[in-house]
Amino acid sequence: MATISIEHASKSFGSTKVLKDISLDVKDGEFLVLLGASGCGKSTLLNIIAGLEPMADGTIRLDGEVVNDVHPKNRDIAMVFQSYALYPNMTVERNIAFGLEMRKISKAERKATVREVASTLQIEHLLSRKPSQLSGGQRQRVAMGRALVRRPKIFLFDEPLSNLDAKLRGEMRTEIKKLHQTLKATMVYVTHDQIEAMTLADRIAIMKDGEIQQIGTPQEIYSKPANMYVAGFVGAPPMNFVEVDLVKREEQLGAILPAVLKGEPVDHFLPLPNSKHLEARENTKVILGLRPEIITDSTSTHSSAPEIECDVEFLEPTGADTLCIIRLNGHPAKARVSPLFACPPGESMRFTLDTHRACLFDPTTEQAIT
Repeated sequence: MATISIEHASKSFGSTKVLKDISLDVKDGEFLVLLGASGCGKSTLLNIIAGLEPMADGTIRLDGEVVNDVHPKNRDIAMVFQSYALYPNMTVERNIAFGLEMRKISKAERKATVREVASTLQIEHLLSRKPSQLSGGQRQRVAMGRALVRRPKIFLFDEPLSNLDAKLRGEMRTEIKKLHQTLKATMVYVTHDQIEAMTLADRIAIMKDGEIQQIGTPQEIYSKPANMYVAGFVGAPPMNFVEVDLVKREEQLGAILPAVLKGEPVDHFLPLPNSKHLEARENTKVILGLRPEIITDSTSTHSSAPEIECDVEFLEPTGADTLCIIRLNGHPAKARVSPLFACPPGESMRFTLDTHRACLFDPTTEQAIT
């Protein structure tokens, strides 16, 4: 069993408060990703779990035991860093075994354990090499091997793939995912890369300015963001935000969506399904959140969803899809369509909007309206 419980954690560096009353639970065997932009406090929170940083206030429990004053080496935690932190004068085998050597593990047991870990990571053929003879991906595997060999209860990863190119990052994501499925260990992983977070996590905790904005599964974070920051941070391309008026037409509450058709402004009425909870907001403004994939070409869909017609300003082909840039309420917005049906820039096109998947936000608080 390896659970983590953080209660009301706070941390400051000088006059700058980097963590503000953080409370967080990590379940046994869970893969939790701390996601956020640089400076949001995610690495500081990871260091607090590891015992490398003390808290100003708050409590941290590992398996229910308070460990605020427990030394890092006694927390049964292994950490994998962005910088690999390998000893350049040691072979791969010695780098992996060094922690066991310091713990006075017998040579025979060290050798057997290193071979087992090297087999898991598919680096048996690298054991006699020095770090300078390895690629970035191989060095990261060795750094992971050094953590694995200790068989800790908890693994912590601090942006371990940031130094790798895009292809290697994809490959290493797969390796880390496989590793978690094999070990079933508790893992906490820090990244600013939303793709890493979405592909690896059981749950994601999104951080901003030292506070947790939302905790949920990747699908919950993507489909039901708690606020506009989360909605805009997760998703590529990000969610489109449009300020709209809520009005009622023929007893149906909907949004007035301004667009541009043949160079002239035009308003579209979008009925909003399941809108009973919005009755009190009739005749007020809200922020309508539309992910690009829910604005798509009406030609390739057979849906009863509402349609709009507007001008296409320009195109961004991505291969499998084409992004059409249109203008909604005076601001550029992206629609994701089939390359077969994307019209040339300057022409008008009909789009279907799946309003069941739209999000609504309060324009003042920027919190989701549920």
